[in-house]
Formats: sequence, C-alpha cells, structure tokens
Amino acid sequence: MQTNAQRTSKLLSLFLLGAVLLAGVARADVPGFVKESLYSPNAAPVSEVIPSLAADVVILDGGLEQGIRLGMVCRVSRGFQEIGELIIIKSQSDRSAGLILELSEDSFIQAGDIARIKTLQNS
Repeated sequence: MQTNAQRTSKLLSLFLLGAVLLAGVARADVPGFVKESLYSPNAAPVSEVIPSLAADVVILDGGLEQGIRLGMVCRVSRGFQEIGELIIIKSQSDRSAGLILELSEDSFIQAGDIARIKTLQNS
C-alpha cells in the first residue's frame, strides 16, 4: 500500500514529465516565420552586374517582398563602405533591377554588395 506522500510524489513526477514533454512538442510545432520580422528589410544583396553600352544593370536578389519598388533609390554598400546609388527600373516579387546613378571614386558594384532603400530622416 502506498502512503499519501508516495502518491503525491508519483503524481508530481508524472506531472513534471508531462510538462517537459509538452514543452518539447510546443517548441517543435512553432513555425519558422514566427521568429521573423513583420517588417520588410528594405534591402537586397546584389546578384550580378550586367554591363551594357549605355549603362550597367544591377540585378538584386530581392524585390517587392523586400519593399523595393519601381523608381526607388537604393544605396549600395560593401561592409561599412558606401559604394554608390542606383534607381530601381524593374521590381518583381523576389528580384529587381536597377541602373547606377552614382559611384564613389574608384569604386564598382559587385555581387554580394547590399542595396538598401534610401530614406530621408527628419531631425
């Protein structure tokens, strides 16, 4: 025969085991998008630069889903160095294209650079 203390101990052990198992299941069922930001990053990496006679076209690995729209101006940077600016001439859900407006002296845009939408800041 079990005493009240033994029954209570056994029930407590089962409760804790259930809580641990439930916590593990709850974590496994959380979809990945829950941890993502609700806001678009307003940035996209440069995929490639296509040279042409008139102007180089910069292809970005991001578009409408990242908040990049036709006519927007983007700053292009490599690390902490700002390289130049481009204007978006085409934007689809996950790709966009831009023309180079301005380049820093002795700079060039290459794959892996990051294009961010140029925004105005009020002071």
